[in-house]
Amino acid sequence: MVGLKKFSQVQRLPFNRNPEDSQVVVKVRSCGLNFADIYTRQGLVRNEPGPPFVMGLECSGVVVGVGSKVENLKEGDRVVVHTGKPGLQTEFLCVESSSCFVVPESMSFDEAAAFPVNYLTAYFCLFDIGNLRSNQTVLIPSAAGGVGWAATQLAKSIPNVRVVGLASPSKHEAIRANGVDVTIDSRDPCWDAAVKAACPQGVDIALDCTSGDNFRRTQLLVKDLGRAILIGANDMIAGETLSFWRIICSWWYSATIKPVDLVLNSRVVAGFHLTHVKTRLPERYREALLHLFELYEKNVIRPQIDSVWTFSQITEATNRLSQRKNIGKVILTP
Repeated sequence: MVGLKKFSQVQRLPFNRNPEDSQVVVKVRSCGLNFADIYTRQGLVRNEPGPPFVMGLECSGVVVGVGSKVENLKEGDRVVVHTGKPGLQTEFLCVESSSCFVVPESMSFDEAAAFPVNYLTAYFCLFDIGNLRSNQTVLIPSAAGGVGWAATQLAKSIPNVRVVGLASPSKHEAIRANGVDVTIDSRDPCWDAAVKAACPQGVDIALDCTSGDNFRRTQLLVKDLGRAILIGANDMIAGETLSFWRIICSWWYSATIKPVDLVLNSRVVAGFHLTHVKTRLPERYREALLHLFELYEKNVIRPQIDSVWTFSQITEATNRLSQRKNIGKVILTP
């Protein structure tokens, strides 16, 4: 799947099926689609190649070839692949074995492809940065999206945690079934006032995936000793294109974070980048993923598959994600 500036298309490219010593060959069965794919295609991600490039940050499949020095995998293993770099939306891929993890037997390929980016992002934000504990309150924007869905399940794995979720009204029933305690219309211009009314003392952890003015307002909802965590910049995307006005607004509001306000309110403002954690803290990354697999096997967490599309339907699949029509994860299959 090749990403171009304005759109994506399926192309046939040469492929070498002979892995190097530390690599494996994976026959891909399912791929997760993320806003990060759109960011990269539109040039928002630094140090990434511009279009055209093969998209895809996560996938699942079957190992069909193994390098001579690979000891942790064998042919026939069902794996999830997360490299942190684009290039996984393809029928076959040759990848370092360290980026492949054997999935639980009960996990489907679609669920596996929906797992790494969303659940690891939610996990690190809530537990490592957020230090979530019992009897705290979490604000989750886009609670019907992939990260929001995962964050809700993980938050509710801690006793007596209250979850406030933002979503369009048509999705409220679904997010309540997933564990959200208080639902708020994300399209309401005064959504932050609604959160304040539901949580007069403020929230302990607030995630934000939009940036800009929403992130400024999110910070004001965090109580003393609370944490506001930025995990994306979805508001820069208007449908399938960049909105330069939104980029300017996002930069302006993000640039006006004042250290003195953080000190006076004993508040933490943080950001999160999964690829950097994977690269710089590989052991912690592995521990977190294995813990998530355990939670899956105990039926504590379960990915929600919104829809499954073929590679030839990439335009429709991307539109569904960029227009925020999905509940859960959008999946692509070769």
